[in-house]
Amino acid sequence: MLNARAHAIRQKEGHRDVEKTEDTSYRACSAPMAYYIDESGNTGDLTRAKTESYGQEQRMFTLAAVGCDLEQPFKTKFEALKAAHRFQSVEVKSKQAYERPQFVSDLLDLLEEAGCPIFIEAVDKHYFVVTNIIERIVVPYVGPCDVQPDTLWMKGVMTDHMALYGPPEIAKAFIACCQSRDYVEVRDFYKQVIRWAQTTRLPTEGVAEAFVLFTRDSLKDFRKLPKAKAVERALPVPDISPKGKTLWVLPNLSSFTHIYARINRFLDKQVSGVTLFHDEQLQFGDILLQNKMVMEAFTNEDVIPSLKTADFRFSESAKLEFLRSHESIGIQIADVLAGFVARYIQDAVWGEMTMDRERMTIFSRLVASGERERGTGLNIVAPDGLVHLLGIIPRANYL
Repeated sequence: MLNARAHAIRQKEGHRDVEKTEDTSYRACSAPMAYYIDESGNTGDLTRAKTESYGQEQRMFTLAAVGCDLEQPFKTKFEALKAAHRFQSVEVKSKQAYERPQFVSDLLDLLEEAGCPIFIEAVDKHYFVVTNIIERIVVPYVGPCDVQPDTLWMKGVMTDHMALYGPPEIAKAFIACCQSRDYVEVRDFYKQVIRWAQTTRLPTEGVAEAFVLFTRDSLKDFRKLPKAKAVERALPVPDISPKGKTLWVLPNLSSFTHIYARINRFLDKQVSGVTLFHDEQLQFGDILLQNKMVMEAFTNEDVIPSLKTADFRFSESAKLEFLRSHESIGIQIADVLAGFVARYIQDAVWGEMTMDRERMTIFSRLVASGERERGTGLNIVAPDGLVHLLGIIPRANYL
């Protein structure tokens, strides 16, 4: 039963597997030195959403990175591809490309021919909010045991169940807590989670009991702290925008840090001399830069998870620069891929339509093209049930 495992996991201090040394010859001779990054479906801090419209906006956020050294032969082929598909404007937009699936298919041919690795993060925004509830309210970090495989598995099960079976009011109440930062409101939110777990019937034995057990323990810890400190620990770690606004739940930030860690895996930690070119970010650029530096400087091995597809242990630093999309073919290509995946998942899961075979083939191709152990391909942050709906078998990412 899950609740029986839960008590043991709280006490467990398992050892971390020794990281294997990999052949670094590929990085030296073949890997691109430039990675172009763009996003689709960004609505900013999810706690800023109006609770009455929660879940009605575009559900998926996607971030795509394409490794490509843009030599002239590649540029010439890309311009020829645009002309063949009758793109009139200087900049290729993702919406236009989605309406011309043969263009996307031909673009994938060009990227494959040029040996350009692709990294895509697709995030269900509701699932992302629920993840923050699990990580901050239900099972907050208490020690190294929290990044061990058993604990990561358990948190994944609980996140899936709350995302799929929890009422929207739970996520809305958490958003309200982030907006108010009121001690009583946050305290009552713990109780709301406990009441939900006690009165609902979840399909997996022991999950409801685990919610009650962990949330009660967390509430006891919450009450022991001074009020301001308790609220601070119960809510997500904030970032500060250039205009001084506090931001809590940014899927674009977590997606960027994860893609950077995936590129670090792909390049066997040899990211010195590499440049990440991100689409211009007037609101979030400083936050991305700051969190990138924090990642690179972080050395506490006890809280760094060991993942199959990403390596958060940095020994070198890549550059991060921002470009306007109309000035960069690489940014436009990343935009096309991010926009395709976001729109495809939105249509396939929540749209009232049957997906056409051409787009299904492109999506399947993106899924099949990745090499998990090298960090490439498509990573979907969503409940396992949603992943199954897309024809993909979910696989654990922790070692």
